[in-house]
Amino acid sequence: MLKSTRSGLLCSTVSGFVVLAALSFTGQAFGQGAAIVNKGVPAPECSARVNYDRNTDMPGYVADWGGKQVCIPFMPANQLVPSDYAGPDFYADEFTDARIRERWATCKQDPACAKKVLEGAAPFLKFEPRDTGRVDKAGAIDFEGEVDLKAIRRPAYFGRAPYNEVIAEAEARTYVVEFTAPRDNYERIHLKLDKPLKLRGWYIEGAGVEDGAGDRVQALVIMNNGGGNEITGIDDPKSVPVIKEATGSYVVNKEDTLSEEPGMRHWRGFLHQLNKAGFDVLITDRRGNGISGGQHGYDTAAQADDMFRELEQLSTGDGLRIVTPAGEVLSGVSAAGVLLGGRKPTEIPIVIGGYSRGSYATQWAMHKNFVEDCDDGLTDRGCKPARGWANIKGAILYGPNSAGLGYRMKGHDLVEAALRVDYNITYYPDSRVLANVGKWPALQIGKGVWDYVEGLEGSLAAYNRATGPKDIFVFLGPHQLATQNPENMRFAGERMAAFARAAVLGQPEVEGAAKPRNLKELVTSVPRHWELTTSPGG
Repeated sequence: MLKSTRSGLLCSTVSGFVVLAALSFTGQAFGQGAAIVNKGVPAPECSARVNYDRNTDMPGYVADWGGKQVCIPFMPANQLVPSDYAGPDFYADEFTDARIRERWATCKQDPACAKKVLEGAAPFLKFEPRDTGRVDKAGAIDFEGEVDLKAIRRPAYFGRAPYNEVIAEAEARTYVVEFTAPRDNYERIHLKLDKPLKLRGWYIEGAGVEDGAGDRVQALVIMNNGGGNEITGIDDPKSVPVIKEATGSYVVNKEDTLSEEPGMRHWRGFLHQLNKAGFDVLITDRRGNGISGGQHGYDTAAQADDMFRELEQLSTGDGLRIVTPAGEVLSGVSAAGVLLGGRKPTEIPIVIGGYSRGSYATQWAMHKNFVEDCDDGLTDRGCKPARGWANIKGAILYGPNSAGLGYRMKGHDLVEAALRVDYNITYYPDSRVLANVGKWPALQIGKGVWDYVEGLEGSLAAYNRATGPKDIFVFLGPHQLATQNPENMRFAGERMAAFARAAVLGQPEVEGAAKPRNLKELVTSVPRHWELTTSPGG
């Protein structure tokens, strides 16, 4: 047992790594006595050092691993319910579009407040340089120009040594796709750009999802990359994505010349696992990133609209170009109906998924489809009824801010309001999305236990609000993909495939779902594989 002593910390070596039990806990307190979990949440029981990307001791819960006690660390919530809050639902009521605009209007009356917020908004206005082609010029394109789609890297490219990625198995089933979309509000209003942009990526045909009765159901999963990620970016397994400084902290290795997008082999691995489970898979680089056009990549609500545009264009051919596995280039009418099995986009079961910023786009797409369809980046938001596509069966949120602005750091709500009001950009999901997650047909949330984007209280809160088939899974790791344990990534891909199958087949439960009753049960449900820099001896 990890027992309390008056000295503060007790060290216990377990399977080659050190567990630190924090002995100064009193109820909900950690460190210097500040509350770090909300009322009713199990109090942390210990602390453990994690390396990349937090480089610090974090609160945790004790798990029994084969008779040995291990401290499992977790990311606490950034904001707790204020002790004097009298409202019924702090996280849902205080972070709506209307409430954050009110607070921004007040802040703007104070020059010092406004200056700080606008400085916080500035990074979300920047152009994100492309990485594809930085290591190998083969596959580099003029993303805003007329592109030879045959020049875009295909799955087979990643099957060669030293990459040896499993996605190469999909080569004969993969189409390169290019869609057409309008500029987002920021590019149109502030950058004065009006020429349509192109969204490019892959469509991988699947064999159909086994329904348990001997038949196969054609179903589609649409996946959305994380911020700045590029689906055709090189991830060399020999590269060293992070290095250890003299201080002991692990930081991004800026001298890495082997990889363009460290960690993307894991993301492409998820695509492979979904496709292996029978799903068609559609993935494009989001606007403003990678091989897709655009000068701005932060309007996740516009990226949500892009998914509907892509589906419609696969059916009509308008604005669509594809390259078949045989190398034939088709466009317009000749490309219409080639994919989706020739069916209309409202006729095929669909699951939408995304990582990090791509999960925000996923959340907005679900909100637009099941709740209301607004453009929060415009003064006249032009709200319309929900799109109501009944064939959208669920959402996969990987590394998300699933519970919205209330679970982000204090002040992010003002930054989001400034983006909407001053720059016509909708980025972070506000609390309307959290409040209405129960209207979605199915939900899955997956992330590392020390993922910085959102404390696990928020993730569990979003999960608890879901009413349909649902799943939440965690693993020992951070937000970023670069240093994740391959075993954890295999586990994540398996969970995604299990969830997507349950969603499209209308099953009441997701096979293997953990069903945690509280935060401790969620945290201690992790597989026993540590992130690589935090692993024993790491």
